Amino acid sequence: MEDRVTVSDAIVSELERARVDTLFGIISIHNIPIYDALARHGGFRVIKPRGESGAVNMADAFGRIGDRLGVAITSTGTGAGNAAGSMIEAATAGTPLLHLTGQVASEYLESGRGYIHECRDQLAMLKSIGKAAYRVRQPQQAPGVVRRAILEALEPPTGPVSVEIPIDFQAALIARAEIITPVSVPLSADPDFLEELAERILAADRPVMWAGSGVIQGHASDEFEKLARLVDAAVLTSHGGRGAFPEHDERCIGYFATDPRVREFLTDADLLLSVGVRFRGNETGTWSVKLPGEHIGIDADPAAANRNYPHTAFVNGWAKPVLGELGALVARKGADRKPEYVVEVAAVAAAARRAMRESLGPYEAILDAIRDVLPAGGVVVRDVTVPSTTWGSRMIEVTGPRQTVHPATVGIGQGLPMAIGAQLASDRTPVLLMSGDGGFLVNIGELATAREEDLPLTAIVFDDGGYGVLRNLQNVVFEGRGIGVDLQSPDFVGVARSFGFESVRVGDGSSFKESLGNAIASDDPWVIVVDCNQLGSTPKPFSGTPSLDLYRPH
Repeated sequence: MEDRVTVSDAIVSELERARVDTLFGIISIHNIPIYDALARHGGFRVIKPRGESGAVNMADAFGRIGDRLGVAITSTGTGAGNAAGSMIEAATAGTPLLHLTGQVASEYLESGRGYIHECRDQLAMLKSIGKAAYRVRQPQQAPGVVRRAILEALEPPTGPVSVEIPIDFQAALIARAEIITPVSVPLSADPDFLEELAERILAADRPVMWAGSGVIQGHASDEFEKLARLVDAAVLTSHGGRGAFPEHDERCIGYFATDPRVREFLTDADLLLSVGVRFRGNETGTWSVKLPGEHIGIDADPAAANRNYPHTAFVNGWAKPVLGELGALVARKGADRKPEYVVEVAAVAAAARRAMRESLGPYEAILDAIRDVLPAGGVVVRDVTVPSTTWGSRMIEVTGPRQTVHPATVGIGQGLPMAIGAQLASDRTPVLLMSGDGGFLVNIGELATAREEDLPLTAIVFDDGGYGVLRNLQNVVFEGRGIGVDLQSPDFVGVARSFGFESVRVGDGSSFKESLGNAIASDDPWVIVVDCNQLGSTPKPFSGTPSLDLYRPH
């Protein structure tokens, strides 16, 4: 028996080889042999979310903040279906994630006979919501298929990969075999081409660099920052690129590309170097932001070339080696300093932030409290709600990579499980969640997971009794005819306390700051509920990023 192992044991060995030590999942009759193998092996922290969507969200944020492979385990059929929305989020964000799901017994696969948990063409569903998906078709294939899935998830452009394993295979005995796989070589570019790009960069008088999530996922923040400082470039970021360059630096405009002052500034720039940027619609005013005519792009995904904006030059390569070689070339050739340009960049950044502050009204005190109380290196996770989408995503400064998480799909309700995953990846480093009442209710049961794991998570719930963005949009476009936007809020304080959280409801900035200070200092889980009606409204209600003309008769 020593030269034979179960499929489940072989899968666990592959997880160990990938240095996985934490998993998120829901146990089921269609994955229980894998759980038994985990228990017998030992050495794994197995987190028990209360739903499959939460399991994948947690694994997603755990991977993003912890810079490692996230792993989620679900059942088949309904269980895998419950995870679909969160898998789409991980795919959109490009998170390296392994999703292990069971399958019905191989004899009954896609037979339509009604075997328990059967799903018609589950594999097609999994392929449509992730980077890739595979089915183990013979027991002895399992370790190789799982190895392939892990490598594919981690290979830039990174993303979630699913593997489904029929239940009758999971306990099957297979020959123990050593699998040797080649080491992936980072993809760079032709040296002569890089030499030409370095000359173009050096020739620019008003260069701009734009960091996307590919900089952080590609471990290229240091190389990006070095090159930006060498040429005194103005730095913009996408949502996912925040932290690739310190936001307190005078060169950093940050996540403000759609601000009118920044739009105008870009019209005078003579070169843009974008790295790992998708240029999503909601981050570019539905592609209305005008970019410089000279646009050099670097991306691990060849499909990124000319996808949303044209490139004059494009490097299909990994961010770290490409930026490293470009930086070395620029340093060797010598770049002219641009002190007057840096002063101008700092003025534009300050003007954009000043305009944002002037739009906050009573929420300015909430912002300042967070900035004052949250220690350096603290992690901020933002669900989709008005405070998060506006000032939360721009004004709480990020000084380094992997300090912030926001749903790339802009899907509501993922914040709480993501905050749990981020907290698990951060050990006892403070993690702060910003959520609305509607979003918080979507996965409120995951408070039990946070309490069970003794996490010092602090959640801020902005309670305005509904879906604020949509309510504002209806007020603007449909003359105040509201439907489907007003929600009955529970006693959030009572609910939080029932899960073992400390909790308080506040309605002004000073009470909020005191409560937040107590929460961060306590190292205990807290829920702070902000009564938005008592706090007051902003001078101009936020009604979302799409053009309002989309909703008017046309």
